[in-house]
Amino acid sequence: MDKLIQSESSDSQRASYTTQDGRSFVGYLQFGEARLNDYKAATGTEFTQDEFINDSELQSRVAAWHIASIDDAIDGMGEPAQRFNRDGLRAAAHLGGITGMKRFVLSDGQYNPSDELGTSLQHYYDRFSEGLGLT
Repeated sequence: MDKLIQSESSDSQRASYTTQDGRSFVGYLQFGEARLNDYKAATGTEFTQDEFINDSELQSRVAAWHIASIDDAIDGMGEPAQRFNRDGLRAAAHLGGITGMKRFVLSDGQYNPSDELGTSLQHYYDRFSEGLGLT
């Protein structure tokens, strides 16, 4: 996960980015409120974005859950996802959400939106297909 953390936040626990539409993404992996809410719902925990950004252990727990959740989605796709590199799909899901990653897979990469910084799912897939540094 080190390579993804470096890309997302330059390894800064307190990194923060606000999009043009006002959404904030924070921490090592630049999680937004929606994904943090997914974690809270799945685990029954409560915290604010400020608490999250100041708690490296919480960030690590959320990151591990996040990757496991993506892995569950990849495994649930069966054969179509097996034609792709797992780390690349993890990165695509991190950038574009699990639904976006699934659309990317099912379209053989034809579904390829970019974020407001110009980073596409294909770019992240290619960049991280060599591995995220996960064990």
